Amino acid sequence: MTWRPFELHPEAPIEGIPRDAYFGRGRAEQMRTYMQSVAESVGLDMQTRDVIINSRRALGAAEFAREHDKFDAMHHALFKAHWEGTGKLEDIDDLVRIGETIGLDGGELRTALEANRYDAIIDENREIASSAGINAIPAHVFARRYLVLGAQPYEVLKQVVERVRSEA
Repeated sequence: MTWRPFELHPEAPIEGIPRDAYFGRGRAEQMRTYMQSVAESVGLDMQTRDVIINSRRALGAAEFAREHDKFDAMHHALFKAHWEGTGKLEDIDDLVRIGETIGLDGGELRTALEANRYDAIIDENREIASSAGINAIPAHVFARRYLVLGAQPYEVLKQVVERVRSEA
């Protein structure tokens, strides 16, 4: 499996957009309730953020980690920080702190993020994803033929894998 960066809300300013303002209070609350119930059903500790973040810097931090063979560790650390509410993924100081916890050089990471070193990669991957019909996260592509969008139950993913295997 290869994870690729996908900036879900490129229109969001660095400080983010309040969820209620973006989705409307009713839909935002419905989404919060749904996500919380899904998290609880699988034993995850998940704090709902009140803002839609601009993830560009976090995606850049993950690309920096990829260059240093620490992508998986950074990917998990970023998700943990975001969903457990311990880090602001739009904040360079927090991203440096998170990177340092997995053994990245904080100064080099800060320099890369401040220079927007990974913007071209992030933009290119968003264009590729959009051309393939991807407009939500997570998005999984199986065997370059089947696209599964959004948070789906395990059974849905299992069915797609079984179909791919049966076609092989």
